[in-house]
Amino acid sequence: MFAADLAIWNSPTRYQELKPAIIEGGFTFFRFPNGSLSNDYHWNGSGSYDSTGVWTASDSSWSSGFLGETKYRGTTKDNWGFIRRSHLADGDTSTIWWGAVYDQNDPPWLVIELPEMASIDSLAIHWGKHAPSKFEWSYWTKEYAPYPGVHQALENHLKVHSQESVNSSISQVRSAIQSRYFAIRFKASDLPSEGVQIKEMALYSQGSNLLMNPKTKLFAMSTRYGDFARTDWTGIKWDFKEFMDYIQKIPGSEAVICVNAGTGTAKEAADWVRYANHVKKYNIKNWQVGNELDGEWEESGPLSARHYAARFLEFARAMKAVDSTILLHGPLFSSFLMRQKGAGFLDGRFWMAEFLRIVGEVEKKEGRRYLDVVDMHTYPYWTPKGLNAKDMMNASRFVGPNLDTLSAWMGLYLEGKRRVHLSEFSSTVQGTSILMEPVQAAAVANIAAQFVERFGDRLHLLPWDTYGGMHQGPDSTFGTMSLSILKRDGAFSSWGALEPTTEYYGIYMTYMRWIRDGWSVLPTTSSDSSIAAYTLVRGDSSRVLLINFTGTDQEVKVDHHSKKSVRIQAEVFGNDQYKWIGTSEKAYSSPGMGPSGRRLKNGTSAELKVPAFGLAVVHFAPALEKKNAPGLLHALMVKKVLLASDTLELWGTVYQKDGQLTYGKITIRELGVSQKILPDDGAWNAAVESFHVKIPIPANVKLGEKNVFLEVMGLGGKTSSWKWPFKIRGEYRTIGIMENFDAGLDSVSWFPVANGDNKTEINAKVFPGGPPNGGYIRHDFFIEQPPTQTWPNFAGAHYPAPEEVKKSVGVVFDYATTHDNPKGYHEVLFLSNQVKDYDEFMFRLKNTRGAWVRDTVIWSDISQEGWGKMIPELDPTQIRDFAFR
Repeated sequence: MFAADLAIWNSPTRYQELKPAIIEGGFTFFRFPNGSLSNDYHWNGSGSYDSTGVWTASDSSWSSGFLGETKYRGTTKDNWGFIRRSHLADGDTSTIWWGAVYDQNDPPWLVIELPEMASIDSLAIHWGKHAPSKFEWSYWTKEYAPYPGVHQALENHLKVHSQESVNSSISQVRSAIQSRYFAIRFKASDLPSEGVQIKEMALYSQGSNLLMNPKTKLFAMSTRYGDFARTDWTGIKWDFKEFMDYIQKIPGSEAVICVNAGTGTAKEAADWVRYANHVKKYNIKNWQVGNELDGEWEESGPLSARHYAARFLEFARAMKAVDSTILLHGPLFSSFLMRQKGAGFLDGRFWMAEFLRIVGEVEKKEGRRYLDVVDMHTYPYWTPKGLNAKDMMNASRFVGPNLDTLSAWMGLYLEGKRRVHLSEFSSTVQGTSILMEPVQAAAVANIAAQFVERFGDRLHLLPWDTYGGMHQGPDSTFGTMSLSILKRDGAFSSWGALEPTTEYYGIYMTYMRWIRDGWSVLPTTSSDSSIAAYTLVRGDSSRVLLINFTGTDQEVKVDHHSKKSVRIQAEVFGNDQYKWIGTSEKAYSSPGMGPSGRRLKNGTSAELKVPAFGLAVVHFAPALEKKNAPGLLHALMVKKVLLASDTLELWGTVYQKDGQLTYGKITIRELGVSQKILPDDGAWNAAVESFHVKIPIPANVKLGEKNVFLEVMGLGGKTSSWKWPFKIRGEYRTIGIMENFDAGLDSVSWFPVANGDNKTEINAKVFPGGPPNGGYIRHDFFIEQPPTQTWPNFAGAHYPAPEEVKKSVGVVFDYATTHDNPKGYHEVLFLSNQVKDYDEFMFRLKNTRGAWVRDTVIWSDISQEGWGKMIPELDPTQIRDFAFR
């Protein structure tokens, strides 16, 4: 089953735009509500909190779900812009960490991780209502504790400094210790039945409280349930009803629901099963219990293997009591490295192995199966600096051996065969422009292939993510680990506001061109370590997936498994098909085609070139059916508005399922254009073909709306055609001056907008006269980022749009920018009556460091930021304000 994550952070319109890509890519298994946000999400907005912050959903009504955040935060949170201080060191004694005793043998405890080694003078703890009678104060004797840190280390290097009795509301410990890591541990026998509460802590070094350093991390194990509704993210439109309505319109679709096991309860999860399968009759079979709760980035995390196992079993009993036919997934382990993360006891036991052992023993004892699907995530490449394509590819090699370890543990601890779900995977979670290059396609294909080799008869595969914004990585470049991105400004895309990434094409080649239901894995050897080969066979037919780990094209010979002479074809994907231009947030593909088909010479072996850091699929004895009409994977017109004498540039990828494409033609009737086109290898002779055409626009062309028609033919004379609009307009000319700032400030129509109730501000000063010494306005700003706000704060200068704007096609302006924050930026928003959700059309300004530049903004070329409802094109008659922010 090929899966896709349909996360709650995207709008319903975003998923409508993605539907063709989802169907063509073979996706049928859809995850809701998200990854990490699953542990924050209450599926039913109707219900109530009790006095301790536990949410109980209504039994009689349903409304859209909402996000909560833990009420008893002990672990420092910094996850994708969601930043929260631990209540243990937030300077506020009205907040608490509450550690619960969920297991007498695994009581709550704390770890302090300083940014560097320090000499400690003393520790102070301000206890809450529930205080221990004793606690242990320890420190780490090693200079460094590698990931995942002290709390999940395999070896115990904690040394006890003292056993401290608690006789008052504040404990103070004098301790001359030099270390980077410290621990506060409790015995269950020394704790009240309610657990332990701490209002505030301080760790002093020469009079300075090191816990107030924002780089200090705190890890709290066994945090109690309880949360409150978030106020910075409300009104989530992609709710459970929208999700189910959507996937029910996709042929053969199934849902997998990730229940809230971070801030939610087993009852809430069971209520969701009851509502979905008994009330709504959805018959949802697959349910995941929490997301990556071994990780400190999750709400209520990190959990030890024992804590998660207990929580999983509690949820499993409750959920299967409602519907015994459901399949439960756990533990959604965050890593493919089976021997890296300790179980939480610092005794050499591994997290995943311990979870499987505990669950397996309970299943045997109770005579019931609780764990139906072993679920995990894989992002193999991580480095703090020096990101590069070669290391990314090599990191993907190590997935397979770790899967062998997992398989051995499953056989050791669990009775009977279990399904395996890779419910998140990509090459890396780090933002980098390398993600936008063909190497990403090769890396995700290599990861998927290693899973298919081992678990192909019982596997789900879910690449992360369907859509995501660009993120800046440690190499200061931008990229995204997603199947789609916003189309380049001014372009026309057959996916609406979106276009595919190399990840999408890598997944497409793996899912649709290599994997085939009912085929078998054939062990394959490669005489060259720079090439990995994976083979699936059925009878005399086989498909071989080839991965190139090097930065140079590789000539490869592939032998047919049956030794018979057969028809051979292949698809390749590399820089000739998809080339990423630039490294900024506004970088783009040129071209941005998908895989390119090749008819190879009939025989017992295939010879082909596998692109640098690319991939290929070789088909021996492929099907040749004549019944299917050609289909379109994607097409993009670089500019949808052109001038006379411009060139119309169009690329795309087409296919005939189990067939062969034979012909292609482009027609623009208004221009008298009707010409045959060829795919990028020069011949229509494969099941998948990519093309890139350029058509000159005559200088004397009649202006106005036009259409380009693409016609493609396959075997059996089957044809398909598509029509895409474009426009030819005249030369640009100036129709009016908006403002030349030749008088004082009072003559300028503008007003400030400073977001947030804090010190953020913006002001203005006009410098009249002629350029370069005058004729401009200067806005000075100060921006203070609220610590709990998850998006960048801003200050803006708004200019009401003059009447001439309604008749314009764009605007020209001169500007100079300076920002003293390396991550800060400037933009201009064109606020319009078309946009109702604040996702305005915008243009990112250059960081000129005080130098003057000129930019021309054409309304048809700019787009929205992309998180709200997408509007096809900005209508100048609807523009209200220009907002320079």
